[in-house]
Amino acid sequence: MKPFKDATTGWPSFWLQGQQPPWWARALEWLYCAVVAIKRWAYRVGLKKVTRLSVPVLVVGNRVVGGTGKTPLIMAIIPLLQALGWRVGIVSRGYGRSDKSIRAVTLDATSEQVGDEPLLLWQSLQVPVWVGSDRVAVAKALLAAHSVDVIVSDDGWQHWALGRDWVIEVVDAEKGYGNGHCLPAGPLREAENTLPLPDLTLYNGRNFTLKPIAWQNVQSQQRIFLTNLSGEVVAIAGIGHPKRFFDSLTAMGLTLKASHALADHQALDAANLAEIDDGVTPLVMTMKDAVRCQDFAQPHWWALVVETELDSSLLQPMLERVTQRLNREIT
Repeated sequence: MKPFKDATTGWPSFWLQGQQPPWWARALEWLYCAVVAIKRWAYRVGLKKVTRLSVPVLVVGNRVVGGTGKTPLIMAIIPLLQALGWRVGIVSRGYGRSDKSIRAVTLDATSEQVGDEPLLLWQSLQVPVWVGSDRVAVAKALLAAHSVDVIVSDDGWQHWALGRDWVIEVVDAEKGYGNGHCLPAGPLREAENTLPLPDLTLYNGRNFTLKPIAWQNVQSQQRIFLTNLSGEVVAIAGIGHPKRFFDSLTAMGLTLKASHALADHQALDAANLAEIDDGVTPLVMTMKDAVRCQDFAQPHWWALVVETELDSSLLQPMLERVTQRLNREIT
């Protein structure tokens, strides 16, 4: 019998490419797709309200459940918008947060309060980041507190209440669309041919890649050269595709004494990491993992800093559309 979960992706094994889901999953898929289609139709015909904001909204999301690389892509997009002179803000649900209120990410915020990805975006980009489950309310709160020209929605693929000017779909090049089925028979939130299609689809590992540039000490935040860390390491990864991180470590010449694939956004505390950490071997992780354990980090814990390598010409139509709308509103 095949294991229910695939060790590499964390998906149910029948979600993988070439696999057929069981009958019960196909039956529930039909019900799920019907509910999604009715909801989409309600927004399209005006039974449910779509709110258009006074500024352009860019959605960076994924049709496939789980992590696909949205956060590093957003980190590449926002500097391009800033280079054109536009002030940018970010709205996010803040997956896994304990505080359900609408709030800004601030200097004293923790990942439990605002979510790991919003905290990482704020620390990396220093632009306004607001979180909450209602994207429209969150975006309005951001606009009331900050003068921004563009809002980037971190995910929000199916949050149709917030009008959007451009939608970028992010797909993991290795996992793809899995078996091509929708939940729970497969990993898709919507079928591949659901209209309207995204304005742009980018594949993590094909259209853009993540290049390691430094190690950052999780406790002190100081950075060192990649070559300053060598030999054996213990690795953890609580991201959508842990294997991609582990492969990057071995490609850098490091030896994995142990590797621990965690669930995406998995909560971390000193007790469970103590079971992994031997107190001597460098414990390495992603920057997304690092923001979840800054308060109890040890001196030998390191996060891999990466830089997104992307052909900016792929985003030129998006930049032009944003600029055209902003110029119309200015005049």
